[in-house]
Amino acid sequence: MYRELISKLSRGNRWVQVQPPCQEKDVENAENAVGCRFPEEMKALLREMNGDRWCLMSAEEIVENVRANRETLLQFFEEEFGREEYLERVDRFIFFAKNGCGDCYGYRVGPNGTVEGTTVYIWEHEEIGEKCCWKEVAGNLSEFITKYYNDEI
Repeated sequence: MYRELISKLSRGNRWVQVQPPCQEKDVENAENAVGCRFPEEMKALLREMNGDRWCLMSAEEIVENVRANRETLLQFFEEEFGREEYLERVDRFIFFAKNGCGDCYGYRVGPNGTVEGTTVYIWEHEEIGEKCCWKEVAGNLSEFITKYYNDEI
């Protein structure tokens, strides 16, 4: 489903390179590394294709992004915002896509460590100093892919 959707929407974009499916054990390892279960739609995407080298991250890139946010970025922002505020602004997301300009797209993770539905948000790095540096862009993954590849977000 996702593979076909992206192939259709990205025709003519030579930069999009749909990758082979992610192995189930790699999806599980990514969930364990991130610390929460991925929404079913995200797991389905990874099972069909492990990123597209354009917008959608592979399971490995998702894990690396979370690690970078938790280990590297935290030290730069913790002093300014405090740890809890930083975690609220950055760490409460599972980012699975990027726009190439430093902004990421992902699901919001609740305080209990579970993903809050299928709403996809953009996290805008330029807005990190604002109380809310994210906003809703799509109600689910299919809508996000369609909007992104149609240049609507």
